[in-house]
Amino acid sequence: MTFPLVLQIEERVQRARARRLIRRGHPVRVHPFPGVGTHHLARVRGRVLVGVARAPGRMTRVPAWQAVRANLAQFLTVELPGARVQVELGGRTEVVLTDREGYLDVTLEGLALDPGRHDVTLTPLDPAGEPARGTVHVPDPDADLAVVSDIDDTIVDSGIAHGILATITTALLRDSASRVPLTGAPELYRALARRGSEGPPPPFFYLSTSPWNLAAFLQGFLDRHAFPSGPLLLTDWGPGATGLFRIDTSSHKLAALRELADLLPLVRFVLIGDSGQQDTEIYAAFSLERPGRVAAVYIRRAGLLDALTEQRLARSAQGLAEAGVPFVLAADSDAMLAHAQELGLARR
Repeated sequence: MTFPLVLQIEERVQRARARRLIRRGHPVRVHPFPGVGTHHLARVRGRVLVGVARAPGRMTRVPAWQAVRANLAQFLTVELPGARVQVELGGRTEVVLTDREGYLDVTLEGLALDPGRHDVTLTPLDPAGEPARGTVHVPDPDADLAVVSDIDDTIVDSGIAHGILATITTALLRDSASRVPLTGAPELYRALARRGSEGPPPPFFYLSTSPWNLAAFLQGFLDRHAFPSGPLLLTDWGPGATGLFRIDTSSHKLAALRELADLLPLVRFVLIGDSGQQDTEIYAAFSLERPGRVAAVYIRRAGLLDALTEQRLARSAQGLAEAGVPFVLAADSDAMLAHAQELGLARR
């Protein structure tokens, strides 16, 4: 059986499940994802699900069994392929179709959006469902700096650095209210947001390989700990046209960085990540590919590193040096903050 045929069968099964739930009276809901735009255009994304309520970030701690149930529920979704959704933003209206996993992704052009956050309304038309309101972030066109940050093991401990058992425990047994930022992370990001006394604050983007299923969970965490506001740039863990996983870490993050560089041609980027994945290699590749577009790279050392990882970090550091990009590898945020202050990228 060829892989495209597997995808077709999977889509048919998903459609049948969705229709069955709709006939039983389960609601059709759209889950907006934070969008990014400029004065003239905006990229709007979301996902249409059946029978799944929008889950706000939990503000209080709950028993472990409730945390497990809630965390699993984020992945046990019934997507609605081929749904017609009306998108309304800035006086523009467009109807789009969701893909085979219920995702919608549309770029609206011909807009006139001021800097700031704008409401976008997504309404399922066929099948009919409840309208939902999302946001589109429009950076100030005069901003000359932007911050792009990873999430797991960069601002919150995911457990990856401590092994697979710790990762599973963190993902399933802990509710969002019990997770805390890594020491000094909120202060670092707020200092970057206060950068300089003149000019607009830099826009923030949270770029992660976490799935879109965790968008509400992650947004609640960022809001709760007063991280600077900014859109999430996540990915899909489901099967795609080229493999069981839609996109690998490097491809996802490089594509997102290239898109941001094209969308914001006048800014330089502060890139923040960790040593547990491929952030250093990705940031070095982007720095060499887009000369002059990266102001600094900050990598959090996540746990003990093996010899191979240390070698990869050394090669990436050399690439960053060749690109003329300041680079800091540190176990805490204090060294990053001190360095950013020296460069005029942050202000306490």
